[in-house]
Amino acid sequence: MGAGEGGSGTGTDDGIGRAAQRDLEKIQITFDRNKSAIFSMYNRALRSTLELQGKVVLKITILPSGKVTDVYIVSSELADTELEQKLIQRVKLINFGSEDVPVFTFNYPIDFYPV
Repeated sequence: MGAGEGGSGTGTDDGIGRAAQRDLEKIQITFDRNKSAIFSMYNRALRSTLELQGKVVLKITILPSGKVTDVYIVSSELADTELEQKLIQRVKLINFGSEDVPVFTFNYPIDFYPV
């Protein structure tokens, strides 16, 4: 899967002059734990559309509780609306764990290519 990028938000000061925010490495680990479910959806769609491949960039918003409140597609090379909607619904089920950070919004790319 792709790597997370970016992020924004304001929050409490962590004592070293910058706002606390979610750790992108922890976000990547959480996505890795959910990789099989995400790629199972892709592999099912691939059975009916053999040329289905490409990058999807998601914009994801996570609450301090770890709950995903908003997901939308920034860009997609898949050209498969049904799979893209399933992907959005699946990502909304991911819980990133409670942290003492503000609401966090970031872009997350995922590369889908047949193996």
